Amino acid sequence: MLDFGFMEVLLVCVIALVVLGPEKLPRLVRTLGQWLGKGRAMMKQVQQQLESEARNLDMKERREKIQRELALLQQEPVDKPPMEENGPAKKMESS
Repeated sequence: MLDFGFMEVLLVCVIALVVLGPEKLPRLVRTLGQWLGKGRAMMKQVQQQLESEARNLDMKERREKIQRELALLQQEPVDKPPMEENGPAKKMESS
């Protein structure tokens, strides 16, 4: 985005010092720092809310999918294959 080198930042600081003076500059820097901190906190809160909503939406979609599958299973009877008489238990007895 913005690519500032050391010389550009130093130039802005010197100009700010000359224009504002040594009395007002620390107060301005403190105020800017507070604004940046509040802005970062707000962005973090928005990001957390978006992630929470995405998780809620994902969970809702999963729940609806499971409910649809359960409804289909309840509607259609499941045919179980008949048990074989010569299963593993019979084979072990004859050994």
